[in-house]
Order: sequence, then C-alpha cells, then structure tokens
Amino acid sequence: MDIPCRSRGWGSMLWACLLIGLSGMPGTARAGSLEGTATLRVPMPVPEEALFEAQLQEIGAADAPAILLGKARLRPAGAAPFRFRIPYVDGIVRPAGRYSVRAQITEAGRLLFSTDTVQPVFQGTRAPLRLELAPVGDAPLRGITWLQAPAASQPVSARAARQEVQLRLDPLSPTVSGSSDCNRLQGTYRLEGDRLSFGSMESTMLRCEPEVMADEARFLADLPRVRRWRFVDHRFELLDESGAVLLKFETRPQGSPEAPTSGAPKAAEQPPRS
Repeated sequence: MDIPCRSRGWGSMLWACLLIGLSGMPGTARAGSLEGTATLRVPMPVPEEALFEAQLQEIGAADAPAILLGKARLRPAGAAPFRFRIPYVDGIVRPAGRYSVRAQITEAGRLLFSTDTVQPVFQGTRAPLRLELAPVGDAPLRGITWLQAPAASQPVSARAARQEVQLRLDPLSPTVSGSSDCNRLQGTYRLEGDRLSFGSMESTMLRCEPEVMADEARFLADLPRVRRWRFVDHRFELLDESGAVLLKFETRPQGSPEAPTSGAPKAAEQPPRS
C-alpha cells in the first residue's frame, strides 16, 4: 500500500509519518477496513471486462487534491450489487481529518458509472457503507450486446426458425454490428447524449422463411428512423423523432444460455448487401 506522506505541509506530513511509524509498534492496531455495497442508480448492464473500484480518500482544502488512503477492486466487476472491503492503516486517520469513500466503474479506460455525492466516513459509526453509482452520459450503452425485447417483437410463427435480433455499439469506433432475424449486419451509428441515429447498413444475403424475412424487413426499416434513446425498466428503447418507441432491447439474464442462430437459411450466403 502506498503511504500518503506527501503534499500536506511539513507539519502534517511529519504527524502522518509519525503515526504510521507508531502503528508498527507492538500492541498498536495496524490495519482497519471499511466494508460496503454499491448499487447502480439506474439498473443497467455492466460490460464483462469492466473494473469496479472503491477508494478511501482524505479530503483536503477546496483547491487541493484528495489523498488516496486505500482502495478495493473487483475485476471483472460482475453484476450489481458490488460488495467491497477497503483496507487501510489505522494510524493515518487523524481525529480532525475529513474522509470519504467514492467508487467508479470503468472499462478500457472509459468511465461508465461513478458516485456523484460525498460519502463521509469515520463519523462515529461503523455501519456498512451504501454507495450509489450514476451512469456517466451515454457511455454505459456502448460495448453491450443488446437483444431485441420479446415484448417489442412483431407476432411471429413459432415454427419459423430464426436467430436473435442483436445490436452492439462499438465503444471505440462509430460502428454498430449485430444480426436481424435471418442475416448478420454491420453499419455506423452516431450517439450524442440522448440522440442516436444509424447510418447505412450492410448485411449478408441469406434467405429464410417468408414470415422471418418479413420481420427482418420491418426491423431494418425501423433502424433508419431512430433519432433518440432512453432506458426504461431495464430496457434500452429506440425512439423516432416524435418520441414514439420503435424498438426495445434488453440484455440476456445472467446464467441463461444463448439462443441458437437460425438453422433455416434457404440459400447460400452471398457477399454483404447495403
């Protein structure tokens, strides 16, 4: 653990280092820990490779950076709630100091979720901490495989073999990929705040049963009409300019198997079409 004996003036630095030295003496408490749970303010999926981190910090003056005293990491972060334990050295906690715990979730250097309120600690209670993380802009939408929600699908024949309708917004480029009822697709997207639109799409050229192809045609016709997005009741909704819902997507529940892709193409696959 890094010892924060720095940037607080000679008096404070000497005091902190003296306490750290004393904490190593026999009979003196040497370590403490803070335990807690973090939840997401808006229930949303977390990318598989995301990192959860909670930090114990000493808060300085308004223009001074906070000092890191301890941290806990979960990689992969997994699903909410996130349970954490932050170890720290008892001796560096000063009676007159101000301390707080903050948390965040990142993925490939992108900030996805973060606490946006101060959570003070060491104020006479040792109850487990309860943190709440808010989504940071539109970042949590990217890098997730979204599946078309059953409630948004057109009525289809149970006998017609089809694959899952999926969309994935690449987090590092304006590329969208996925699949429709019969074919794979790829194209471009533009996401700014709550504004979302899709550019031209290319797809493979498989032929499936007529009712499957009809559903695919409706899906591909809806994509160019998308202008906005919102997250409601665990679902990612795509809206047109008037605010009407065109499509709904959700994530696969944890532990559920992936559905098989369609096994009923009627023709060999051809080069992508646009």
